[in-house]
Amino acid sequence: MKKIVCMLLSVSLMFSFFVFDTSAAMEEADPYVIDFTLTSADTFSEENGNERVSGLILSYLLSIEKSGTSVVIKGKTACASDVVKCGFKNLTVERRKSSSYSWSDYYDYGDVYRDASAATLNTTLSVASGYQYRVTCKHYAKKNLLLTENISNASAVLTM
Repeated sequence: MKKIVCMLLSVSLMFSFFVFDTSAAMEEADPYVIDFTLTSADTFSEENGNERVSGLILSYLLSIEKSGTSVVIKGKTACASDVVKCGFKNLTVERRKSSSYSWSDYYDYGDVYRDASAATLNTTLSVASGYQYRVTCKHYAKKNLLLTENISNASAVLTM
């Protein structure tokens, strides 16, 4: 019985690797310019982010999508209304060969945040084919000098 359960679990995991996210292409933009838009926290859809019960960061999202020979990077950070600085720290695009287990930095955007309680991110980056890509960051919120919150996040893996 134990062998059957292990075999079924292994087969289901193998098939889960073949599921790919196909999204509509976004309009092309300058590949190294971030379109950083400030929005109010109530415009974030609860079904698109990971909700938190408490803390400075209320919801957050990080994704990567194909757009021709480029990738579109999208992010959202919604914070409590008393937050004075909100955004993304250590925003990095990483890549690896499909046969490799280790990720290497491909492009580093650094820290991208504004003096507001919510922020969205939408940028396009040209990439080479034959690699897997993902985006990593820390969603960042600062209420005052002593009270900040960072939540590490990584997008799904995208194969080009």
